[in-house]
Amino acid sequence: MIDCTCPQSAKQAATFGEQILKVEYEPAMIAALAQAGTIYFAGRNNGVAEELTLKTNEITRQKSDFLEGTYLLHGAEEIMQPNDVIVLVDPFEAEWQRIKERYVDAINLTLFAIAPKKTPFTTIIIPALAGYNAYFQLFAGWNLLVQTGVARNVNLDKPQRARKIGNEYTGG
Repeated sequence: MIDCTCPQSAKQAATFGEQILKVEYEPAMIAALAQAGTIYFAGRNNGVAEELTLKTNEITRQKSDFLEGTYLLHGAEEIMQPNDVIVLVDPFEAEWQRIKERYVDAINLTLFAIAPKKTPFTTIIIPALAGYNAYFQLFAGWNLLVQTGVARNVNLDKPQRARKIGNEYTGG
């Protein structure tokens, strides 16, 4: 018999992860993302927003960009279009007001956040558990992208041009 005991925090993380992946997001949120010209991700430099940016192309077949570090607050609004969407991954509370002023108030852009607490933006609230927060952010983002891809009628199992291990594009 294999001993599958794991720390209580790992069991709790597994439960939280499963719950996050089962959430059905608001139809208006999915519609905004499905209609977006470009989906921008901004967040801490821990790999989460970067990975979601990459997965956006594959899962939703839309343009995406990662706004690294404080790039979001240094003129990115100049190139954004009214139908673009920004997804903030665990945004710094000290930046909420400036982000709101520049993107919501000034150019009426749609912003969503993935965070462990309510923000001034439409927020996907996820649990917080030391050592697992980045995973929860990633799960919420993947779920968001999958629901957006489904809304766009993307066949996630059949890439059009992407060459993926185990799911090679063969040109036909």
